[in-house]
Amino acid sequence: NGSDIEVTYDNKEDYIVLAEKARLNESKLQLEAIRKGLCDVIPESILNLLTWQDLEWRVSGRPKIDIKLLKRHTQYSGVSENEPHITYFWHVLQNFSQEERRAFIRFAWGQERLPSSDQEFIRTGTRMLIKPYTRRIGSGGSISPDSVFPKADTCFFNFMLPAYSSPEILRERLLFAIRTDADSMNGDQPQQDELNNTQHEHSFGLM
Repeated sequence: NGSDIEVTYDNKEDYIVLAEKARLNESKLQLEAIRKGLCDVIPESILNLLTWQDLEWRVSGRPKIDIKLLKRHTQYSGVSENEPHITYFWHVLQNFSQEERRAFIRFAWGQERLPSSDQEFIRTGTRMLIKPYTRRIGSGGSISPDSVFPKADTCFFNFMLPAYSSPEILRERLLFAIRTDADSMNGDQPQQDELNNTQHEHSFGLM
């Protein structure tokens, strides 16, 4: 019944104590739900031993994109990791800024962070899969690889890379792709121009 009690000079200390207590406990149920969710990811016995940075990295991944870590957990299907355009790709990605790396991960996976370590990649079953570009290229008067853009199945972390003829062309096409489509999987920034209703695949056509 505190709403019926007038705050005066004499009872101000009691008011301060009770107001602080109310504010500290007003989200108790919600915080308990958050704690329960965290304990589903991190054993409760070690939760109190973590700093806030440790907790953030284990739940959301590290904000810094480690290309060497990503490369160790990349698989290939229908293409060899020793092919020239694959070598170009890793060279270009390594020279990207952190902002550009995050944009690439968002384009390819719909997220901005990777698992924080080799162990987390393995524990979560995360891997990037690089596949050949699926459109027929280079025969019967069809288009050149240099004229198309990469594609990604964001739900599966599959990345389809055309066989670009140089690292410069690869960099140009990849940057255009990730900068044009970087927010399409972000529910907080819906695209006003919804030309493609497909939620699971980013794709770009001819120039």
